[in-house]
Amino acid sequence: MTYANRSEIPAEYTWRLTDLFPDEAAWEAALAGVQAEAEQLAGFQGRLAESEEVLRAALLLYEQMEKELERVYMYAKLNLDVDNADPKYQAMHDRALAVLFKIQETASFLTPEMTAMEPDTLRGWVYGDPALADFRHMADDVIRSRAHVLSAREEQLLSMAGPALESMDAAFTMLDSVDLKRGEVVDEKGERVELTDGLFGKFRDSRDRRVRADAFRAMHTAFAGMGNTIAALYAGSVRADVFGAKARRFDSCLDQALFADNLPRSVYTGLIAAVRAHLPAYYRYLELRRRRLGVEKLHIYDCYLPIVEMPDREYTYEQAKEMVREYLAPLGEAYQKDLDRLLAGGWVDVYETRGKATGAYATGVYGVHPYMLLNFVGQLGDVFTLAHEAGHCMHTYYSDTQPYMTKDYPIFLAEIASTVNENLLMRGMIGRCDLSTREGRTEKAFLLNRFLEEFKGTVFRQTMFAEFELKVHEMAEQGEPLTGEALCGVYGGLLRDYFGPAVEIDDYMRWEWARIPHFYNAFYVFKYATGFSAAAAITRSLLADGETGRYLAFLHAGGSDYPAETLKRAGVDMSTPAPVEEALAEFEDMLGELEALLDDRA
Repeated sequence: MTYANRSEIPAEYTWRLTDLFPDEAAWEAALAGVQAEAEQLAGFQGRLAESEEVLRAALLLYEQMEKELERVYMYAKLNLDVDNADPKYQAMHDRALAVLFKIQETASFLTPEMTAMEPDTLRGWVYGDPALADFRHMADDVIRSRAHVLSAREEQLLSMAGPALESMDAAFTMLDSVDLKRGEVVDEKGERVELTDGLFGKFRDSRDRRVRADAFRAMHTAFAGMGNTIAALYAGSVRADVFGAKARRFDSCLDQALFADNLPRSVYTGLIAAVRAHLPAYYRYLELRRRRLGVEKLHIYDCYLPIVEMPDREYTYEQAKEMVREYLAPLGEAYQKDLDRLLAGGWVDVYETRGKATGAYATGVYGVHPYMLLNFVGQLGDVFTLAHEAGHCMHTYYSDTQPYMTKDYPIFLAEIASTVNENLLMRGMIGRCDLSTREGRTEKAFLLNRFLEEFKGTVFRQTMFAEFELKVHEMAEQGEPLTGEALCGVYGGLLRDYFGPAVEIDDYMRWEWARIPHFYNAFYVFKYATGFSAAAAITRSLLADGETGRYLAFLHAGGSDYPAETLKRAGVDMSTPAPVEEALAEFEDMLGELEALLDDRA
């Protein structure tokens, strides 16, 4: 269902933002209150070590201010996201963002001053004061971080330098989103159209091989045409990472990136080693794809469209909700009841309208409830998106049972709950396929192909990205130049390694790195692969024994512990290679199922 105007959409399919503030006057009052609290907090600078009473007052004020700031900022952001063209909400968002940055700068003294305290004193004051019980994990982490925290003035300078150090990302975003033209492509109807990111996604799945090839060539040639500029931007971003790591006395950028989550390097390097060891299985899948497409040599532009076709089906939002409810039943009765609250209305903004933010996301506001943004049009992918974002929302909903200071689960864990939901939906749909009929076997093959594509994109592709980031940062740390040609050399070598002998690597594909925005958030993408592997392990466990307690304990844990320890509550130990190895074995098993089905259908 589509709506021309937001005013036409029934209220149960839109966000209920009055749960945050009854009106804009209340928001204005809260914004002023947060600014006043920030001024109060500034008065504690240089005083935290004076006494237990001073430390308590400062930390409790900080906690209260952060709670209120979250609600103030999210009210502005959520209003803006449903109509980015509204100048009133543009202004509200800009004001809230400016206050957020100012408060970050104001509060930057807290960590260095706590770090400067004697560890026994800090631990004694925090652990000995019931009012500060919620700050114990923070205190432990501050003590662990002592070697990497700078003086208050140095921390303030780094905080002030943040916008400048992050400017390469902003510049790339403007280039990518506004200024860079992708060229033109002749579509399947013979019409010349201007290539956009949206059309690229469509043409990538085109059954017309000429259209696929032209779209890939146009897209990557466009980025290659700005290659020197983009290389300079990305090199600047990498050098900013090197600066940050050196400033905080880390041995490398990777060590700094892993430190916050208290993860060993082996989690990152072990992922790369495990995936490389299983590349022959990926080559086998690509060879199956080549045979199914009937081409002599596969190109990367052949590696995305489904190799099993199914008639298009349309789903209403109500049908999608029922499917998600049905196939998430293995998560237990309590989860189902809370899922019903999420989907009942007011927490999800469902339909696409002019000016609304694209894509989908989930977010939370502490003490209120999660919010989910969709742009639902009724395709199967929209059903999976609903399940995915519901996983994020439920993780946030349960994490909010934690005190405010330990409610935020780290990014390393962020994609696990969403992927578990997708896996359960996939497994449930596969289980309903009637294998006694050709249609049922075709549907199962289609779903298996979809799973293998998700695995390819989330594990194999993101691991290749992770290896690229590691190699490039090591080059920068060793003083090697990061020219466009040097970056293309690294990326081209990885394409050959990861795609193997079945795929012809067109020369323009060496520039693919230049269009990946995630590279401006260093060492982030590997978490997709580890999260997918952890989710696969949890899904197997849920379906094998039906025991939901460990998984729900994981969802409730929030940020109360380091992520590897939190995952152990769900029965997954990421300090070993087992979860990744087992996920890769599952890929091979499902590939075998698909091969058998396709042979049966041939």
